[in-house]
Order: sequence, then C-alpha cells, then structure tokens
Amino acid sequence: MTFLAPYWLFAASAILVPIAIHLWNKRQGKTVKVGSLRWLEASASQRWSSIKLHDVWLLLLRCFILILLAVALAQPVWVHQPKAQGQKAVYVGQELLYNSAREVVQPMVNSLLLRGYSLHTFTAGFPQIPQEAWQQLKNRTQDSTFSSHSNYWSLLPALATKYENPQDSVWLFTSDQQQHFAGTRPEALPENIRWLPIATTATADWLQAAVQTSPDSLLLLVGHSTREGNRYSRYHTSASARSIALPDKQQLRLQLTGDSLQASIGNSTSHVKVQTEPLQVSILASKAQQEEVPYLKAALQAIGSYTGQPISIIADTAKGDWVFWLQQTELPQSIKQRVPQGLQVWVQPGAESSTQKASMALADGSQAAVKQVSFGGDEAAGATALWATTGGEQLLSAAQIGKGMVYTFRSGFSPAWSELSQGGALPELLLPLLFQSPKATQHDLRAVDEQQLMPPVRTSVVAAVAPEAQRESLLKWVVLAAFVLFLIERFIAGRRSKYSHGS
Repeated sequence: MTFLAPYWLFAASAILVPIAIHLWNKRQGKTVKVGSLRWLEASASQRWSSIKLHDVWLLLLRCFILILLAVALAQPVWVHQPKAQGQKAVYVGQELLYNSAREVVQPMVNSLLLRGYSLHTFTAGFPQIPQEAWQQLKNRTQDSTFSSHSNYWSLLPALATKYENPQDSVWLFTSDQQQHFAGTRPEALPENIRWLPIATTATADWLQAAVQTSPDSLLLLVGHSTREGNRYSRYHTSASARSIALPDKQQLRLQLTGDSLQASIGNSTSHVKVQTEPLQVSILASKAQQEEVPYLKAALQAIGSYTGQPISIIADTAKGDWVFWLQQTELPQSIKQRVPQGLQVWVQPGAESSTQKASMALADGSQAAVKQVSFGGDEAAGATALWATTGGEQLLSAAQIGKGMVYTFRSGFSPAWSELSQGGALPELLLPLLFQSPKATQHDLRAVDEQQLMPPVRTSVVAAVAPEAQRESLLKWVVLAAFVLFLIERFIAGRRSKYSHGS
C-alpha cells in the first residue's frame, strides 16, 4: 500500500485532542470534608485526586476514527505488481532418446519434469514429447536405429529466440557427436540456456566399400567408429560368403544381389555397389596449384593399394568418375552437365590472397594446421559441411546434385597449405569420399571437443519491459471503516450518557 498525498498523514496528530479532552473531563473535583470524613488520612484523598484513564475503549475508538480520516486524506492506494512468469523447458537430442545414452539423461530429465519443465526434442520445430511417450521411451530395453539430420548449431539461434526473458529456464541435452554439428558455430549462447553435452560410448560398424578382386573373391572395407575416431579394416572373403566375424565378436551378415552387396550388423543395414572396374580420376590443376598434384596422386595411390581397387589418373574428363578441379576459374559447363548423372567433382579455388590460419582435428585425435580460404556465400545452396576447423568453420562442404556431388575445399594438400599430407592423414580423409557408403555419415560417432562445440561467449538476457503496476484506490474502504467506527462510538457514548443520568 502507498499514499498519493502522504503529507496528510500528519493530520493523525489530531488524536491528541480527544486524549486531552478525556483527561481533562476525568479529573477529580474538590473534596469537602464533613462529619467523620475529616479524620481520614491525607493519603486517601491524594489517591482519589490522582489522574486516571476511564472509558479506554471509547477513547481508542475516537483516536482510530481520526487516524482513518487522516489516512483517507492521504489517498491510500493498493499497488498490484504483476509477477513475470518464466517458461521452463528441457530439450533432448534424438540420439539420446533412442539408445543407451538415454539412461544417462533420464534421471536429470525426470527431476526437471517434476519441477514443472516441459519436454521437447531438439529438432526443427521443437515438438513436445507427451508424458506417455516419455514413459514408453524410459521402458525401452533395446536401442533403436534412427537417422537424424539435425544441425544443432543452426537450431541454437531459434531456441534462443523462444526464450528471451531472464525468468525463462532451458536445459539442453545433446551428444557431442561430430555428425550433429555443421556450418559455423554460433558466437554466443544466452545465460538462461544450460547446455550439457553428453559423452556417449556407443560404437558402430558398417560396410564402407566392396571391391571384386577376382570372379569369386571380394575385398570388404569395414568401418568402425568410436568417439575417438574412425578406422577401416579389410576383409578378404568369397563372393558367396554369408557372414564374416568382426573383432568385437559380432557377425557382419552379407547378401549379394547382382552388383549390390547388403551388409547387416545388429539393427544396422548398409548397401554398397561392388566395385568391378578401376576408378577413373581426372586432375586439372592451374599453374598456381601444380604443387598440389603430387600429394593428391600419392594419396590416391595409397588408397588404391589399401582397398585393392585400382585408381587410374586420366586426362579425359568425359570418362572420369572423379574430377579434381584445382583452379580459380569456374567449372566448365561440360563438367557441370555430368554431375547429375553421377560425376563427383572436387573444387579447390586456392586463393592465397585471402587466407587465415586454422587447425583441423584428425581421426587419431591430433590436429593439423591448415590455411583456410576466407570466402563466403560461394558454396552451393544446401551444402553440408564434411570437414571443419576446430573453430567450427567449413573446410570441405558437399552439395548433392542429382546422383553426383560437388565438393568445395577451402584449403590445400601441399605443406604450403596444410599438414594434411603428413602422416597418412590425407588418404584416411579421402577414402570415405572416393568409396561412398550411403549411410556412412549415420554411423560416424566421432566426438567434438567441448571447447570447439560450445559457443565461446555467454550473453546476458535483457529483461523485457515490465507491465505497469495496477493501482486500486482504498479511499472508499477507509471512509466506510471510519463511518462504521463513528456509529459504534456514538452508540457507546450514548449508552454511557444514559447510564450516568440514570444513576
């Protein structure tokens, strides 16, 4: 409660008037000694002549009436300050809902749900998970295979827009798997969003490529992924084999149909085309990028030797399966027209005039220094980042065009450009691109370091303009209370006066 005219509260000092009148009217009169009363001790008459309060409740009523009148003059109002209500939500990445990692986040999610948080999946649109669906997920005993194409870095700005008030509270749980982060990492994360990356221990095995080494023999290239990195193993088997044993005591089940080989392990299934012909590769480099060619050829030769698939370097781009375009000029129309038919094109502009130093994480956990070409907006629409710097910026992006693919590389192979050609890193990076498995990216479980994953800045959330406080006048209620007390005072005073006259 507050007052619009608080200076009128000084009028409450008027209560001194009824107190003074009350004390004055209640003084004892002069005592006349008659008869035997004159022999009473003086102390008795002194006691009767002392000041005493009478009709205390009547005095208090009159004082309170004056106080209420002073409060009424001060114009009391009751202020209602609306309290801002914050939203509370918890978001979980799909990869944590359908596999064993769910057991890690489940207790935390349950605790938040008991505190009134709503549960959503961290996907486009942020759909809510009903309580019944969450209970069903909690009761799962086996992992499920699913394909998630969500890019968590691109979803963060949309999530921040939904919760712009300091009272909002958001918990975000995702894995730290590299496959869920592409493009440029956001620079900042609002303070009201708590992001907890969960370190998963899942592993994955899949068939990356199959090469026919003889009419009755196949060389299988099997990928194995953990959070530490990807590695590939070779297995020689007969074309009629139904399964092969993997080191982790699992069986890779095989089914050959024509030139297509299906491989299944657990709930995961992959299909690859059996390579029966040498891979035809064309390398077209400008004078400025001639130093790149020897390192690229050495990497291709190492891949061919490892996989048992011959790789031929040819000059005729009209017959090649791959074209490495190491030039700043635009792709010729003759090459562009073949991309929808299945041609794979590697574009490497190599513009040294606009570069910046960066580093790239390798499969073995080490990092390679690279020079990154700084150009933006030139990549094809819908391109997906395949290689990235430790700062989250694209090094290699891929755009699907029909059956083919256009790769844009923003660095180089030679030591002047990067350390990728050292230690066998380049063949390991190029191998899954030359021998593509349709679902290989789904099985990629490599982890991103938290320092590379999280936005470097935590921004404070500015409070929205608070709604105006509502004021309700209390004048009528104060006046009514004073009037009621006045009626009570008159009633009591009237009865006192009648009683005095009657006696």
